[in-house]
Amino acid sequence: MNDRRTDPQWEDLDHGLLIGSVVLLAVGALAGLGGSLLAGAAAAKAARSWLRRADLGPTDLAKLKWAQARAAAGAGAGAWRAAEPGDRRAVPVP
Repeated sequence: MNDRRTDPQWEDLDHGLLIGSVVLLAVGALAGLGGSLLAGAAAAKAARSWLRRADLGPTDLAKLKWAQARAAAGAGAGAWRAAEPGDRRAVPVP
């Protein structure tokens, strides 16, 4: 019988390539984290600026936006129902 081993060994790995890949992955992760932090800071700054311009308190602004969203959803649902086949109110498509 043969004494040759055929299972993979840790010695088969190129340690230089493995260390290089880990370093590059770490650098990429840090760059991605930094980019995410900068994007979050920009979004927070824009939100603060928008709230200052709104001249409404956060509760009033939330109520206004909720009312706008409900009105838009109702208009969209009405348009959807009006476009159903066989509906007399359907608007003809040119």
